[in-house]
Amino acid sequence: MRTVLLSALLLVNLAGQTVKWDNHARYTAITISCDTDSVPVYVDGYYVGKTPLPHALTVTPGWHTVSIFPPDDGIPEQKGPSTRAMKDIIRLGKQDVMVEEGNVELVVMSYRAIDAEIEEYQRQTLSGSWLRAGMILTLLLLITWGL
Repeated sequence: MRTVLLSALLLVNLAGQTVKWDNHARYTAITISCDTDSVPVYVDGYYVGKTPLPHALTVTPGWHTVSIFPPDDGIPEQKGPSTRAMKDIIRLGKQDVMVEEGNVELVVMSYRAIDAEIEEYQRQTLSGSWLRAGMILTLLLLITWGL
């Protein structure tokens, strides 16, 4: 009788327990596309290949940096306008992308457009230096006029 009671109790407990398999990891990836072939691609600082990449890259959910420039840009840490300009140009070839769990995000890198963006950036910084020179000249004129 005791064995029948224990086995009945065991069966009732086992039947009441359910196993949920919803905690499994879902496929999360990045698909990278570029307008130019043979451009090196880096994801979070790691080289992943050259464009066109044949398949999506499996990543963990969260923020990722996709770049067409290596992570070690080789620019010395000294301060100066040319160093700052080079770092800004390298930023043009980077994209931060948020990948949610279970999604495949498309990242489109535009290598050809960087040339136009660099020219526009240089034009803006050059016009900024003329503006700065004009302001300094005006300030000097006001100072000498006041004396």
